[in-house]
Order: sequence, then structure tokens, then C-alpha cells
Amino acid sequence: MSRKHEIALGMIDSRFALLRNGDSSAQLHAETSMAIEMAHALGAIDIGEHHHYVARLDRIYQAQAEAFLADIRRSAP
Repeated sequence: MSRKHEIALGMIDSRFALLRNGDSSAQLHAETSMAIEMAHALGAIDIGEHHHYVARLDRIYQAQAEAFLADIRRSAP
């Protein structure tokens, strides 16, 4: 694994760790998406890894959105 690849994975994975720990901020989602896109654009990750990370981010976003919607429904009169 090249140094560039290791750095890219570290940047991406650190953001996924925050998402897994419950941070659902729009800023973190944007940073994660940017890290994935930049890593791919610079050739640090290949297209397969890019697709994997994008799909993973989409699944996390969907789960967080569903949880948020469930919270709203529970609090509605």
C-alpha cells in the first residue's frame, strides 16, 4: 500500500468513525464526501474503493435520516 493510499484511507476512515459514533452534522457528511472525491481524483483510491465508500456513506446517511424521522414522529402530538 502506498503512502498516498494510507493517508487517504486514514482521512476517510477517521470521518467514518465520527459518523459511526453518532455525529450527523451536515459538515461532517460534506467533509467525508470531499475526502472520498479528493482521494479518487488524486489517484489515491481506485474506482472500486470510491464506489465502496460512496455506498457506505449513503447507507449511513439513510440510517441517520430514518432515525431523525422516527424521533420527529415520536415527538409529534
